[in-house]
Amino acid sequence: MARKLDKQALLDLFKKELEAQLERANERARDAAAGATHEENRAEGDKDMRATEASYIARGHGERVLQLEQAVTRLNTLPLRAFKAGDPIAQGAVVCLAGAPGESQAQRHYFLIPVAGGQRITLSGVEYQALTTQSPLGAALLGLSQGDEVEVTTPQGPRTSVIVSVG
Repeated sequence: MARKLDKQALLDLFKKELEAQLERANERARDAAAGATHEENRAEGDKDMRATEASYIARGHGERVLQLEQAVTRLNTLPLRAFKAGDPIAQGAVVCLAGAPGESQAQRHYFLIPVAGGQRITLSGVEYQALTTQSPLGAALLGLSQGDEVEVTTPQGPRTSVIVSVG
């Protein structure tokens, strides 16, 4: 992360992706609600569960819409701050990790935000992955700073990385 990172632009890209997911989820929720009340889903007997199943699907889509709305709101209210050398990692930090000495892991860039964990965005040719503080790696990074090592247990075994930079 040698060049100056526009953290607001990065946050805006993650918000844009969540807003696109919200739009698609709203469409699916509307379709599911229409299907739940459609004439074809009316029960034809006391054992006919089509309407009930369609309403479960509509409810699930509605809950997903609510989750995405809350996620967008959380990103809209996320305060961004600059991290200086030696500052401990906290929410809002952009962290660059590399493999521990002797390992050949490529550098990975993470943006610690409260939602959208796992999503990847490319900005200025660099891929950033959203990382929540509830994830094993996100939780392990909290409080560490540049130069520290972080170890996380993965299904493939322990993985150690060095914190190259915090921004």
